[in-house]
Amino acid sequence: MSSKTGEDVKRPRGRPKSVDTDQRRDEITGVGCDVFIEYGYINTTVDVIAARCGISKRTFYEFFNGKADLLRNILKSRSDSIFFVPEIDDQLPLEEQLARIFFIDEDGAADAAGMNDYFMIEVGWEAAEQVAELRDDFSLARAKLAEWLRRMKQTGRITVADADAAATMLIGIVFGSLSIGRAEMDLEERAKRTRAYLRSSLKIFAKGLTA
Repeated sequence: MSSKTGEDVKRPRGRPKSVDTDQRRDEITGVGCDVFIEYGYINTTVDVIAARCGISKRTFYEFFNGKADLLRNILKSRSDSIFFVPEIDDQLPLEEQLARIFFIDEDGAADAAGMNDYFMIEVGWEAAEQVAELRDDFSLARAKLAEWLRRMKQTGRITVADADAAATMLIGIVFGSLSIGRAEMDLEERAKRTRAYLRSSLKIFAKGLTA
């Protein structure tokens, strides 16, 4: 059987090995991350995740209600509000604080692994068009980001007339990297280009807030 991803999906045969429940859940979560990052939300299927784990779909559904439920659990495990909204750090440049919010690793980092958290949020943003709960999650995250910008304004770090509009604009800028397609390049190259795009965009945005 072939999935829409073009990946052959083979059903596990025979009696499954006994695996600790927490271990199995962690395995599904880890494999799910890899598949989501590789294929995106739309092209990811439970069949592919289950096949890579060597389990049946029935076993998958003992842990998660579907791929949307799995994705929400992954995102929630990283931050309660999708984005990581840090305490204001007077010593850290604004550009770096913005990068932390979206889990963007250091400029010039050597491998793709450091971008995995960002890529998972990117998948969540893609999925939000179809999953109402994720739309609500992102709305809450945007509100918390706007509140952070208001606090930054109160400290005198930035100048912004409308924090809500600025938060919406920032999210739009950050997820503009969705135009960097998954199919055209391997993960290492995609991470490199995405990181460069985001760092450049955040630098410009930060300058606009401090001008």
